[in-house]
Amino acid sequence: MQLRRAEPKDLAKLTQLMLAFSTEALAPLETQHIEEAAEPLLTENPLGAILVAQDEELLGYLVMSFGWGIESGGKEALIDEVYVSPRARNQGLGSALAELAIAHAKENGVKAIFLETEKPNDRVRKLYIRLGFEKEDSVWLRKKL
Repeated sequence: MQLRRAEPKDLAKLTQLMLAFSTEALAPLETQHIEEAAEPLLTENPLGAILVAQDEELLGYLVMSFGWGIESGGKEALIDEVYVSPRARNQGLGSALAELAIAHAKENGVKAIFLETEKPNDRVRKLYIRLGFEKEDSVWLRKKL
């Protein structure tokens, strides 16, 4: 098993995993939308990174973007998506990707990492709490532009 930062050569296989995730999350996205959103994160840049787990094929990914927050004291990270293919679940890949993301964030000077989970997803929240994340009472709002 290899954990690493995704590279441009991974785009096609990564897109297939992202399509599967969006369908499973009941928010299907188009291939072009995913590619345009993912491609900038496949090279070193200040926007963030996509981390992957693979053996002979990609088994899962984690998308992390960077921002800035006064309350956090500087650079922040947002874990935007975590997905492990159904055949590779319950093997610790989600934890391994999250731990890699935490290490990557520390290496990049991040002061705080944020993530969101769906209300009914108690199982994944337990994982994040084991990794040191704390539940907050903030309510996120969104406006699409």
